[in-house]
Amino acid sequence: MKKHVFSVGLIMLLIGGQISAQDFVSKRNIDTNGRVDLITFTGGLSSKSANTDNVLKQSLGLDSRSTLQSIKMELDPSSSFVDEKFQLYYDGIKVQYVVYTLHSQDGKMLSLSGDIFPIDDVTTKPSLNAGTALTYAIKHTGAQKYMWEDAEYVKENSYQKPQGELVLVPIEQNDGSFKLLLAYKFDIYAAQPLSREYVYIDALDGKVLLTDAIIKHANNFYGNISGTHDHGSAENSDASQIKLALVNGNAATRYAGSQVISTTLVGSSYALRDSSRGSGVFTYNLKKGTTLKTTDFTDADNNWSAAEFNNAAFDNAALDAHWGVSSTYDYFKNTHNRNSYNNAGAALKSYVHYSSAYENAYWSGSEMVYGDGASTFAPLTSLDVTAHELGHGICEYSANLVYSRESGAINEGLSDIWGSVVENAFAPTKQNFLIGEDITKISPYYLRSMSNPKSGLSAQPDTYLGTNWKAATSSCTPTQSNDQCGVHYNSGVLNHFFYILTQGKTGTNDKGNSYSVTGIGFAKSAKIIYRMETSYLSSNSTYANVLTYAIQSAKDLYGADSPEAIATQNALYAVGLGTAYSSGSGGGDTTAPSAPSNLAASGTTSVATTLSWTASTDNVGVTGYDVYSGSSLLGNTSSTSASITGLTASTTYSFSVKAKDAAGNASASSNVLSVTTGTTTTPPVSYCASKGNSTSDEKISKVVFGTINNISTGTAGYENFTAQIANVNKGTAYTITITPKWTSTTYNEGYAVFIDYNQDGDFSDSGETVFTKAASKTNPVSGSITIRSTALTGNTRMRVAMKYNGIPTACETFSYGQVEDYTLNIKPAGTVAELVGVNAENAVNVYPNPVKDILNIAAKGDYNYQLISTDGKVVKDGNQSASAINVQHLPTGMYIMKITKDGKTSSHKVIKK
Repeated sequence: MKKHVFSVGLIMLLIGGQISAQDFVSKRNIDTNGRVDLITFTGGLSSKSANTDNVLKQSLGLDSRSTLQSIKMELDPSSSFVDEKFQLYYDGIKVQYVVYTLHSQDGKMLSLSGDIFPIDDVTTKPSLNAGTALTYAIKHTGAQKYMWEDAEYVKENSYQKPQGELVLVPIEQNDGSFKLLLAYKFDIYAAQPLSREYVYIDALDGKVLLTDAIIKHANNFYGNISGTHDHGSAENSDASQIKLALVNGNAATRYAGSQVISTTLVGSSYALRDSSRGSGVFTYNLKKGTTLKTTDFTDADNNWSAAEFNNAAFDNAALDAHWGVSSTYDYFKNTHNRNSYNNAGAALKSYVHYSSAYENAYWSGSEMVYGDGASTFAPLTSLDVTAHELGHGICEYSANLVYSRESGAINEGLSDIWGSVVENAFAPTKQNFLIGEDITKISPYYLRSMSNPKSGLSAQPDTYLGTNWKAATSSCTPTQSNDQCGVHYNSGVLNHFFYILTQGKTGTNDKGNSYSVTGIGFAKSAKIIYRMETSYLSSNSTYANVLTYAIQSAKDLYGADSPEAIATQNALYAVGLGTAYSSGSGGGDTTAPSAPSNLAASGTTSVATTLSWTASTDNVGVTGYDVYSGSSLLGNTSSTSASITGLTASTTYSFSVKAKDAAGNASASSNVLSVTTGTTTTPPVSYCASKGNSTSDEKISKVVFGTINNISTGTAGYENFTAQIANVNKGTAYTITITPKWTSTTYNEGYAVFIDYNQDGDFSDSGETVFTKAASKTNPVSGSITIRSTALTGNTRMRVAMKYNGIPTACETFSYGQVEDYTLNIKPAGTVAELVGVNAENAVNVYPNPVKDILNIAAKGDYNYQLISTDGKVVKDGNQSASAINVQHLPTGMYIMKITKDGKTSSHKVIKK
């Protein structure tokens, strides 16, 4: 199979619209591992591009079997950056840990980050079924009892016996390269002995390919503690607190003195429950048990005094946990506008007094658990430890760093950093660059030092690959006994980088490199770390990626060559990463390709034409061609021909082409070609009606097929999106991805896709039902559709239907769900992929963007508009010629503006400040 990594193996599309950049990709940053980790766009592509998906596919060199699913979009509160994350699928199968982040600012797409893995000889057909694979996963874990066997826990939580998800997972080979292997992914939560990890089983032979620990500890001690989870009785459930009285109490904490805490009056006593932060902060008493029950700590007068709680059971440790978690929540909300670890207000639950003499604390994937310690530690609830554990939750819902080798060390380092930052914010008189100084009972009386990582209970490296570095290459198999290949040890490099960036330092590292860094303080260094973690790092990131992304984050926030960016680069150099800052730049390929020649048109109709030209030459090699209509970039192709569709009848266009090379050099323009479209059109065909009577509970959120990447509005049981066209070739397979959306409860949904291959106005002919899926709660739903070789060429209709609890037929009306129609432009087999351009967006402009109060629309004549939130709700719509829309009362965030004019629809991303 052909390899699709750094060059475009098949012709990729850039959907048209006004794109102001003269060149597409200006730079591909190669990290020290030899892999691309940051792609920069010259001048910034306009975020009004009608199909971002294909812009990204072109940049990444992905073929038609690859799809990208937008999974998250966030506005960085420290800047005007918008960061949108895309999950990669191949043949409809999720590529685990491969998420790309598009970075935009002021309406321009600036860069793309993420791990680029080769798609080479990939197998997508399993030999084992999920049930057989699960037996291998259970055998690997070897537990005495599993959480799915605890009926009470299953009843109270979403966790159940794992069914297995078929994924492609990048596995590092002995030579340091990666290969995508087909695997079943299982979330194995063991109760006795306690463990929780993702286990990846080879779908061909049942071997364990990878384990990724979900439970993450404060230090590298792993105890064989048995435990089960039970959320107790209904009257003690988290939900019951919301109707009770929230008050403030005084707490004599164990480690932080007297603090004000938020509590709730439950009956005649006060409990450590706080409903004012997200979905609540709850601190529970396990009484040395291992079953996670919601037993409250209580106080009669809300004065949680030392006389009552500084007792033999160490109950005052619970006051530190409650205050510490609340303080950590406040730091991230007030500083980074992050609402709990998942940025969606998740409840924060702490369980204190776990087991007997348990010398650790851990993040379970959904809660924090604290032991009382023994000979080495006092109760592990100090502020830096609570912030450390909650930091693991933030990492899980942002960078999602795999918990082994270098990525696991970065994961641990980030948690230590947040422990330091939160402690500085709420307890600045403490030793903020020591971790665990309040809880460690033996010399040197702290767990880890960020200023001197070689000291502490576990001697860490302060230089990448320097003294105390633990083996973390593919030759190390991660286990609990080797600390998952040194995650608590090698984190010292990131810790020391943060210390130097914050405080400054002059010295010589283990590599013999002398450095001198001027510190920038906690506030700025924390912002750089937060942006690096939440906007750039991804699951398999290494220290090589930290080098790229920390510097880029500093540049994003403070500017290139700023004191902050200079300090970041020099602090990285101080710990053995990269080079010291120096002004100036140079090197690289600066020779542009020759100009394309003999640009000509053929097969021109009222709505389309095909362009062709003579290939360019280059000193290194031509990587592709940009096709323009006037000054507007329509798209990019690696071929010397391109089909242009979506044109207007009886209209004259001026086309030109430029060649590019791998360094981003662009050629001079080809000859300018004038093309006038014809006047004939084909009468429309009338199709049967089909719809869902209600979309109040479930609806279609998004459809991706070929060049269609449509976010639905969900306001009606039927939506006509036939203005959106996917150009497809006979005999070629394409992935259909349908994303459902539920209002509250998740229901079983069935799906069907129909294509009118013979263009006779119905979907009843043999083979025109091209995809079905039985009712399930799968999200998203994906499958492969091969365009029939006997299909008629030209435009035809594709219908996508989602129906509650059953597979829909083409012409039915059903109670719950939704139907959407699209247009396919079917081409002969082997026809070059089209650049779908020149649509209504050429005549539409939305500004200012970002917008605070009034959004202006520049469009000639009447138009319809819809302003849609990221959860699919239409927040404003209308039919008007007016140019101003008042958005001042809308919440801050990202919206999609859809404008329909003269039968053509354009989509515009809008940022509300």
